[in-house]
Amino acid sequence: MEWLWLVGFVVVAGGIGLIAGSGTGGSREELRARGRWDQAFEIESRRIRQTDATGVLRCRSCGANGSERAGRCPRCGAIL
Repeated sequence: MEWLWLVGFVVVAGGIGLIAGSGTGGSREELRARGRWDQAFEIESRRIRQTDATGVLRCRSCGANGSERAGRCPRCGAIL
């Protein structure tokens, strides 16, 4: 008789777990939007250039050095 209670408890606990876990996945659109945001974040984080102690960045377009604070290349105007 004890094993019957144990089996019943496991079945009920599994059902509650399935019901509780089904709401956390979200819809397909939410998952796609989250994936697009994650992808955009990864791309942007790879574009960020680390500076040295001087605060000078090298332009990826023309190779000139520009101030980190300026944010733009003094030669070509590209974003540093």
